[in-house]
Amino acid sequence: MRVSWSLVALSLGLSGCVSGYSEFYRNAAGATPEAVARIRSAPAPKAPLLNHAGGNPKEVVAGYARQGYVLIGYSSFNSGRRASDSGAVSQGTKVGADIVVVIDPHYTGSVTSSVPITTPTSSTSYTTGNATAYGSGGVATAYGNATTTTYGSQTSYIPVTVQRFDYGALYFVKRHYSFGVNFRNPTDEERRERQSNKGVYVTTVVSDTPAFRADILPGDIVVAIDGAPVYGEQGCSDLLQNKRGQTVNIEIVRGDHSLTKSVAMEP
Repeated sequence: MRVSWSLVALSLGLSGCVSGYSEFYRNAAGATPEAVARIRSAPAPKAPLLNHAGGNPKEVVAGYARQGYVLIGYSSFNSGRRASDSGAVSQGTKVGADIVVVIDPHYTGSVTSSVPITTPTSSTSYTTGNATAYGSGGVATAYGNATTTTYGSQTSYIPVTVQRFDYGALYFVKRHYSFGVNFRNPTDEERRERQSNKGVYVTTVVSDTPAFRADILPGDIVVAIDGAPVYGEQGCSDLLQNKRGQTVNIEIVRGDHSLTKSVAMEP
């Protein structure tokens, strides 16, 4: 019996034309098209730059954050089919990403199943015969033949082993920074230790920004801007937004020391 392996491949699924990067794409928290348009430093390119990375995606995001890139979305899925980078680039173009980072695939095991292949088993037989009759008029001989066809089918099961991988991609845009830091609210424990609700913690300082040039460092606590106390992330963002294009005094706590940094904000 001859088996058409193209039929086997077809039976494994016709969904290969659907990119997992598109089907399993999710926006990052708050990354609506309107929000992304407000923060990006330049219009979206015709096609994003493609990079590859291994390791923990959180570390990848942190590394790009230090370069001024903000995560706007991600794709994550498990598949037994090879996922082409072109699918990630296509999705990146769709969402207006500046850079798409494809995470190196991670092998998660193999799955063995069987694919039924049905083939026809029809057969045809031929018979011939003759008969002789005797009578008063003499002897007569008759000849004849017949064709008989039997229809049927047979199903065979072909074992197929599929290797499965986790696939993922991260989508970034280059952000415009007037100041150049990312920060977070203090935890309840940190508030108790400092005996204050005031201040936000610097988590990332973006390279070649006003904050970077003023030597503000990760771990610093911003407690006041031009004398106005800082309470929470939103309060800090609002104060900085009103100081765009100006030179401001940033009061920080670094370890056991209080410092004031003069920062020339960009527009």
